[in-house]
Amino acid sequence: MLHLLDQHQTPIGTFETYECLIDYIHKSRIYKLRLLIYRNYPFENVLDLEETRWRFVHYKHAELSVIYSCMKEPPIKGIEKQAFDQGLDLIEVYQGSPTNPLQIPVTADLNIQELQKDWCEAYCKAHGYSLLTYGDGESTDEDSAEPQTTGGADDLVI
Repeated sequence: MLHLLDQHQTPIGTFETYECLIDYIHKSRIYKLRLLIYRNYPFENVLDLEETRWRFVHYKHAELSVIYSCMKEPPIKGIEKQAFDQGLDLIEVYQGSPTNPLQIPVTADLNIQELQKDWCEAYCKAHGYSLLTYGDGESTDEDSAEPQTTGGADDLVI
């Protein structure tokens, strides 16, 4: 189990997987930004850049096929093109910058959970959060020890 805490160590939420935590972060961040921007600029949509600074996106090959089939000349190159041509899924990781994401083709030996964990830890550290991790229900010596934490400034609490 994963427990997300704000900078004051107040619990924000509990999540079963890093994927669930990523979904929560994406949805919470977008909601907060829309609320804050709408208060100041009710008729403008200026979120596109902000929403892309911290993202972890897993594109299925079938989804990319549908998207690219609608384009006369799909704007793909490099790793993205190689993954698409090989029929692979693609992961894009944005860590604080809306440009130049890390692109990773999904192969059988890729540890997606480890990538998700690394992204969550980096996000928490950058935003002042702590992430406590507990065992998955099995009692081990590690579970009885203090939980592991990852620190980072608060942008989720409204």
